[in-house]
Amino acid sequence: MESAINNIITWYGQLPGTAQTVLTIVVGGVVAYAVFKIAIRVISGLLVSVIVAALAFLLTTVPGNMLLSQAYDRIEQQVNGSSLMK
Repeated sequence: MESAINNIITWYGQLPGTAQTVLTIVVGGVVAYAVFKIAIRVISGLLVSVIVAALAFLLTTVPGNMLLSQAYDRIEQQVNGSSLMK
């Protein structure tokens, strides 16, 4: 592995300056594009996760709260109605 890296470095060092610059720009562009695609996937995944979490929170808390509130009101009416009958 080390000899392969040394061979690449030696080959790169023997290239003319213009070829080194072009190769560096091309490799840098490819690496930047790959990193950009990975970052976009991570950010979009994070954004989707945040939206899903917010929707799950709203769907579980608002209807859940409404159902509990209605159940509490019903029980309160039953308790008040039964105490009035006594």
